[in-house]
Amino acid sequence: MKILIGGLVAESNAYVAKPCEIQDFVIQTGEDIAHRMYLDELQPELQANDIELIPAIFAYGAGAGRVAYDTFDYILKQFKHAVEKYQGELDGMFFFLHGASNVIGLEGGSGDHKIIEEIRRIVGPYMPIAVVCDPHGNVDQEYANRLNILRTFRHSPHTDRKEAHQIVFRCLVNLIQNRREIHPVYRKVPILLGGERCVSTDEPLVSINRLLDEIEADPRILCCSYHIGYLRHDSAKCGASVVVVPNQPEDEAYARQKANEIYDFVWARHKEFHFTGYADEPEAAWEAMLKHPGKPCFLTDSGDNVTAGAPGGNTVVLRQVLAETNYHGKQILIAGITDKKLCESTLAGKQAGDHVEFDVGPEIDALSAKVHLSGTVISTGDLHNHYHDPKVVGVCWTIKLDDKPVTVVIQSYSVSFAERAQYEQANVDLDAYDLIIVKQGYLYPELKAMASHYVMSLTDGACMQRTERLTYKKVIRPIYPLDEI
Repeated sequence: MKILIGGLVAESNAYVAKPCEIQDFVIQTGEDIAHRMYLDELQPELQANDIELIPAIFAYGAGAGRVAYDTFDYILKQFKHAVEKYQGELDGMFFFLHGASNVIGLEGGSGDHKIIEEIRRIVGPYMPIAVVCDPHGNVDQEYANRLNILRTFRHSPHTDRKEAHQIVFRCLVNLIQNRREIHPVYRKVPILLGGERCVSTDEPLVSINRLLDEIEADPRILCCSYHIGYLRHDSAKCGASVVVVPNQPEDEAYARQKANEIYDFVWARHKEFHFTGYADEPEAAWEAMLKHPGKPCFLTDSGDNVTAGAPGGNTVVLRQVLAETNYHGKQILIAGITDKKLCESTLAGKQAGDHVEFDVGPEIDALSAKVHLSGTVISTGDLHNHYHDPKVVGVCWTIKLDDKPVTVVIQSYSVSFAERAQYEQANVDLDAYDLIIVKQGYLYPELKAMASHYVMSLTDGACMQRTERLTYKKVIRPIYPLDEI
């Protein structure tokens, strides 16, 4: 049994001015793809079922601006080349297509959907194709029709990534071993909300996921999922959806019944979706964390959320911190501010113990205006993306400011400090601070677990959290919360 594997991960934020180009992707080939898709851990199952994995390409762009057309064209050609080369040998295909890509100049916009469309042109309608996707991705009826199996992660933050990949892969193996013609049942849900209002440890997602687990345990259902959708570009595909995959062709009517049940369950609770944890306007958020007696506290600069594609260079919260006159005895860490030019000029070659004076802020817009700072370099280190990505993507300098209990990480590349390992690799002592400010929306699990208290500051920026303040021309209407339904 031969299965083609590959992936595209791109959260295309149209509010980020810089296009996502080829140098912004981590391109993986060969055996690295199986590792990226958690399939190398299934070696006993692969051997027992005589499964050979055929790697195509895995393009990881994470959150960034819209994808440049020539960049996507290259990625698409690598998928098509692998399909054309091996199609006579393949028994099926397994892909991780995030679902939130948007390609500049591409009809329909979605790179994920275009990949499947082009592959179907090559292999025809009956080759088994399974896709695992991120819940913050968009699905439509045509996409569902072209696939045999489609399922997303349950949890946000995505603590079940590995589990979801392996569930979908096993579903595909089952389909190949017992060939039948099945396709996902799809229902659009008129809800358009960001991930910060759809955290799986909060209601109504706790109850929604419990219902999904119950339905998925039914032998008539192969898998099912609720897709939160993606809202940071304008597309007819944007919004939430329900997907239920029948186990057998004769189970399609039952799957449709279950899709309707999930839809009704979600819609009955649509006004229960809310910002996770404690969220407030910037002044109130800062005041609350500054005065909280416990440690550590975390404040997330949600408008500049790097995990959702923001550039990470906004200095609004930095200016807010510097304007403070009473720090209540707290040691404060800002992790961090992205300014590539500064890192390549003034800070280049600086080592621990060096005193530095500089202006930080990439000046993309007023939110990232320059701020004059002076201080002493505490350490230098490497930058890594979250989810324990081993690749070094940049460098950083940790600088203790003069005359203030404030330390700032200046970084050459936009990463969000979401996991302890990232602080360790950057040589930043996470435990030395009372209040840590990070470029995230919802606080990631490791930090949340250690937090005495945390708040999401509803700052402006490329990842502004309030859907109601964003402009849409192409989405289905009416849709909540843009409209009262």
